[in-house]
Amino acid sequence: MKMKLYKIVLFAACALPVGVHAQSLEDGKKMFMYERYNSARQIFADLTSHNANDPAAWYWLIRTDAELKDSAAARKHRQEVPAAIVSNSLIQVTDGFLALETGDSVTAQKDFQSAIGTQRKKDPEILEAVAESNIASVKGNLQYAINLLQEAAKKDKKNPALYCAIGDAYRMMYNGSEAFRAYQQAMDIDKNYADAYYKAGKIYQSQNNVDIFTEYYNKAIAADAHFAPVYYQLYYYYYYHDLTKAAENLNNFIANSDKDIQNNYRLMDMYYLQKKYPEAIAMGKQIEQQTPNDIKPRMYKLFAYSYFDTNQYADAETNMKKYLSLEQDSNLIAKDFDLMARVCDKTNRQDEAADWYSKAFAREKDSTHLLEYAKKLAATYTKEKNYHEQAYWLGKVYQLNKAATNVDLFYWGVAAYKAKEYANADSVFARYTTKYPDQVFGYYWRARSNAAIDTAMETGIAIPHYQKMIEVIGKDTANTNNRKWLIQAYGYLAAYKANKEKQYNEALDYYERVLALDPKNEEAEKYKEVLEKMIEAKQVN
Repeated sequence: MKMKLYKIVLFAACALPVGVHAQSLEDGKKMFMYERYNSARQIFADLTSHNANDPAAWYWLIRTDAELKDSAAARKHRQEVPAAIVSNSLIQVTDGFLALETGDSVTAQKDFQSAIGTQRKKDPEILEAVAESNIASVKGNLQYAINLLQEAAKKDKKNPALYCAIGDAYRMMYNGSEAFRAYQQAMDIDKNYADAYYKAGKIYQSQNNVDIFTEYYNKAIAADAHFAPVYYQLYYYYYYHDLTKAAENLNNFIANSDKDIQNNYRLMDMYYLQKKYPEAIAMGKQIEQQTPNDIKPRMYKLFAYSYFDTNQYADAETNMKKYLSLEQDSNLIAKDFDLMARVCDKTNRQDEAADWYSKAFAREKDSTHLLEYAKKLAATYTKEKNYHEQAYWLGKVYQLNKAATNVDLFYWGVAAYKAKEYANADSVFARYTTKYPDQVFGYYWRARSNAAIDTAMETGIAIPHYQKMIEVIGKDTANTNNRKWLIQAYGYLAAYKANKEKQYNEALDYYERVLALDPKNEEAEKYKEVLEKMIEAKQVN
């Protein structure tokens, strides 16, 4: 009975003006294969409005709703199916598909079995529809779909779509070899079946086999120059490898696709990457006019970068702040904050620049970029004479830089000393003396750092470092720095011996060493005289 009803419906459809129904349905299916789902939905909707008793039009309309992720429309359209055809096999397939979409696989299977029936096994169209429904749904049974398609292919051996569907099922099961074999069968049946070349190419693209997948994609284009999906895949690949080819394929994709605001975003992005900044800005303004109440945050980001690269810093800042305020926090990356920092750099707002660079550093994962941000922050705080922050970021520079030298370590320690973080400075220069024991700088700055900690010379913690510095310098007093540092060391040791240990003879010896290096040193001469009198008085007593 179901078979007879289906044939009656088809006969009624054929009573329409010649070619209108069949061609229009094929047009809709072609748009569906081209992934032009809005166009396909319009065609199928027109078909159902002109002939509400056309089950094929309803089936494809609801399938298209599902591809557009519009479950509400799918339910609505199913409710609009006339009662006269609800028992038609294609409508039963549709019901099974909708049941799968809601996760009700038991009901779905009952609907599919009812649609196939005992006699319908001879109808490849119904077998294909049930199989395609299982392939299209995440809840579908792929092996069941393959079995049905293989059964259908026995009856309809010259239908490339059946073999493409078999390939799709195998590809979803991660069986690339069987998938390719099925696509090859489709190509053998129809040399101009673009979908088969396209899907074979996708197998090789997943393997990153560039030569092979581009070969198959080009064959798909040669078979059908209007096959939009292949242009998108080529655009996506070349986006990261060849912007000229990416732009060419994007333009072809757009020319053969439904109008979609997403394509305007893609064009804006491509203009920016090609450094066509005025074109990128113009496209962004066009998007604003077309969808003023539904702007994607990314557009403001592209605006910001385009304005920045054309030296329009105020507009760059305005748009980047819009982006940062609208985009989800999880989507923000270090470069977003980096751009704000560079805007502040360009407009001489160093404090703000440092804040934005700090935020970029907090988001960054790549060690190379982390080092770059640390250097920028250190340089910024150096200009600001903010020694605390300078020391912090110079420390990050040293830690992140695998090729760091004694110079990096030296500047880090000196910045800490200038920030009056003497314990930190001592720690840095302790590392210096360990790594470079033959250099005097570490001992000298450890001595100064410890002297700054022990201002009252109570603990003498600077003494061993001054002594080690003297030992390293040795007799090399020709060097100006060496002479200056020795004078400082001898003076400190003299003061400690005299004031803390009351070792006046040793103190006098250190002052004499100072005078040997600097005979005109008034302080050393003064204290030498005092010590000599104290020693003489002590001897008299």
